[in-house]
Amino acid sequence: MKGGNFLKNNEIWKNNHITIQDDPLYDDVENFFNELEGSKILEYREGQHTMALDIVDTIRDKQILLIEAEVGIGKSYAYLIPLIYSMKDNKDFKGFIIATSTIALQEQLLKDVEKVSSMLGMDNIKVTLAKGKNNYLCRKRLEEFLVYSDNKKYQYILDEVIKNDLYDRNDFDGISEKVWKSINVKNCTLHNCPYYNDCKFTLKRENFEKEKQIVITNQALLTQHLKSNQSIFSDTDMIIIDEAHNLENNVREAYRTTIDKRKIEGTMYHLYGSVTSQNEDCIPDSAFFDSLNEFFSKLRNSAKSVMRKNDLEENSYNDYNRVPFICGPSLQNTIHNLIQSIQDAIIIVENKDIMNGYHSINKTSLETLHDFMSILKDLLQAKNSKNIYWVDFLDADGKYVQLSYTPKKIDELTAQLLSKVDTGVVLTSATLTTGNDNYQYYANSIGLDNIVGKSVLKEFPITSPYDYENNTLLYCPNDISNPNNREAYLRDLTQRIRKLLEITDGRSLVLFTSKQDMNYVYEQMNSLDLDIPLLVQKEGISNKKLKERFEQDVRSCLFATGTFYEGIDIKGPSLSSVIIARLPFPIVDPVMEEKASLYKDGFQNVYLPEMLLKLKQGAGRLIRSSTDKGVVSILDSRFLEYDAKYEHMLTASLPFTNITSELDDVKKFVNEKLR
Repeated sequence: MKGGNFLKNNEIWKNNHITIQDDPLYDDVENFFNELEGSKILEYREGQHTMALDIVDTIRDKQILLIEAEVGIGKSYAYLIPLIYSMKDNKDFKGFIIATSTIALQEQLLKDVEKVSSMLGMDNIKVTLAKGKNNYLCRKRLEEFLVYSDNKKYQYILDEVIKNDLYDRNDFDGISEKVWKSINVKNCTLHNCPYYNDCKFTLKRENFEKEKQIVITNQALLTQHLKSNQSIFSDTDMIIIDEAHNLENNVREAYRTTIDKRKIEGTMYHLYGSVTSQNEDCIPDSAFFDSLNEFFSKLRNSAKSVMRKNDLEENSYNDYNRVPFICGPSLQNTIHNLIQSIQDAIIIVENKDIMNGYHSINKTSLETLHDFMSILKDLLQAKNSKNIYWVDFLDADGKYVQLSYTPKKIDELTAQLLSKVDTGVVLTSATLTTGNDNYQYYANSIGLDNIVGKSVLKEFPITSPYDYENNTLLYCPNDISNPNNREAYLRDLTQRIRKLLEITDGRSLVLFTSKQDMNYVYEQMNSLDLDIPLLVQKEGISNKKLKERFEQDVRSCLFATGTFYEGIDIKGPSLSSVIIARLPFPIVDPVMEEKASLYKDGFQNVYLPEMLLKLKQGAGRLIRSSTDKGVVSILDSRFLEYDAKYEHMLTASLPFTNITSELDDVKKFVNEKLR
């Protein structure tokens, strides 16, 4: 990938693509880019030109285009220019959808659409931003939240809603994610809600239905509508899936189901209540509740045991997603007892319904319990089960859990969803390939080989136009202790981060895979007299506010995890150094374990590619413009070891040409390039 753009110019593109004579769209796009030479409206970028012509093909042939476009290509303009030209010159072209995985990109795309539309003389174009429901405040849930005395201090939120008509997540940056999850739209009851007529979420959705010429949404919403065969996207002629590296996980989330103990208890009470007359007392047997409590208790204890076995921190259980558990003999016995108690309860209720004349039983509750039994029986199938199961902790103390599951064959389900689309589909991101695998891992993960009724074009990756050779350095020391020796590793890590921050005079984003490691290093660094402002990602500070503080204070350093590996776009000297503390391998995870089990070498075929995609995202935070310069440091001695073992797969995945293991080289680079 570092050998330059595979598609050097348009002549190569023309030789590899079938073009139709007198194609107006092709001519419009080609002329637009040819006339950019010397133009002040937009900088000419060869990769952008190439990608735009690929989009022309996709619109015409209604194919699936898979294309990696590295940072600096300007991929949003590459697909917006031909799409908006289509709306301008073709009355039969109804519109298009862009589905992303982050709010930040959705909001940026709104601005990009406005700019491109103006550029092409389409100022009257209608654009709808369709955010997911979790981004809107629910008035009903907020008022329920404020009932509790501990929550009275948040009364100001309701005051803001009433006074200033605020409902969007961006309007409440000052509140934590934990509080927001308690007051946002979760399970909307629509017309049954007393605030339905004034609800911003439902009003937005209704407008979205009416004005959907261009829709900018998220992958979760797109997946939900494709899954349910809704017609909300039927009047579109193209779907762009940007940040497509997250599609597999978003589809999996769309098919995820959770089982909550309290919901099952309530279902049983509703079932019995539906067949109980005024003159009798009919309640569930205590054996059911005993078995249910025992089932969730053993789930919780097994998940905690797995966490301890894998040295995962336990000071905040709900920081972890998809915690595995072991369905051993004791849990299996509990499941058998629980199934029997549910069956006994159903027999009692059905007999009661017969006595009542076959019309009183709550069929919804009955169906829920039958579904629960089916899941319990599938859980007993172990490796032969049709689903992947895990535990989610609902609180930081690890007292409350729910059982979650998703179908194993997400690749087949994704292929089915994409096969439903009768328009062109573009899957694009800056990170879709690992090493030189030509998209194979990604394509396998979303089942592209199982697409029915559509051709799939896997285009050559378009490399970044930025000057990595002269403007970047990759630092990979080999003298830091192995992360498996945690005490020694944290000691070495802290010392090396301190030296790097002193060399660059701050200006660093430090990325961790563990909150515990992050907090330890941050506290150690905070105790030193560095004269460098230190910021840390934590509960109570929104990521948006944290990013703004980091960007505005040029010398500051930001210690962060997960979400900051992607989506943070900071140009200029504020981000001159990215420090990756540890190779971002997935932690113990039943989904990864299931995927790895399908291969003889699960590490090389699953865990390594997953890590590389995440690593590319993290390293990609450094260079965000043609004038950016800086250092990426990977403080995990396994990097060079794995790179040699797997035939330079790791370095082939990254755009850096200058690589060193010497700290003196970092000092020299910084003095020459960053001072």
